[in-house]
Amino acid sequence: MPTVEWNRRTWGRTHSWERSGDEWAFMAAYCRQPYEEWKGSLVDTLLVPGAARGTSLEIGPGHGRWTEHLLAHSPEVWIVDVNESCLERCRERFADHRGLKVHHTPGCSMDPVPDASVDFLWSFDVFVHLDPDVVVGYLAEAARVMAPGATGVVHHAGKPDWSLRLAPLNRRAGRPGKIAQRWISQRRWRDDGNRSDVSPEAFARWAREAGLEVTGQRTSWGPEDQYTVDKYRDCVTELRKPA
Repeated sequence: MPTVEWNRRTWGRTHSWERSGDEWAFMAAYCRQPYEEWKGSLVDTLLVPGAARGTSLEIGPGHGRWTEHLLAHSPEVWIVDVNESCLERCRERFADHRGLKVHHTPGCSMDPVPDASVDFLWSFDVFVHLDPDVVVGYLAEAARVMAPGATGVVHHAGKPDWSLRLAPLNRRAGRPGKIAQRWISQRRWRDDGNRSDVSPEAFARWAREAGLEVTGQRTSWGPEDQYTVDKYRDCVTELRKPA
């Protein structure tokens, strides 16, 4: 499973960030859509309406693939990451934006973001790699920093809930069991995208336990649902902090 240390090593030291994150065009390729159209529709549909509400917070900005759009619509943007190298790149890239605030987190803490100060929370291509206990920790912090009525959008792993109950049994079968589990949970014989064992149902339950409302869960969007995050069976959950 992807751990905090795995994420630090992979995104802080191993990944080359050729296009500041825009090299990840495989979701668009999977649904046979041009990458710029896929990304633009995602921004317009899920990011802009929330970012325009006021202060935004992004968990795991990487090199600013989505941060640039948050900064274009929010007067103040917090970015939180476990990798100091990613935060330093964002400081350099967005040096002209006075509204940018940066926090290097040791795991899932979002100190010093003030309580009830965030109007919109965003995270994409991050929670898909987080262990369940880290997801739970971030959701608790999200509930703390989100203002009453604030909204959030989080992209995370979306394996079928029932399939995860088979994981302990399949792990005992060694490599054949691992391959079988990958097919059962993601419809893939190889390349699981380093997705964590998280289902839409589990994520929604953890969010509610943290005090957040789940207003929607989706795998696709667009006028004909032509844009998706279904390559690895991912899910996008929309959240709201009760007023």
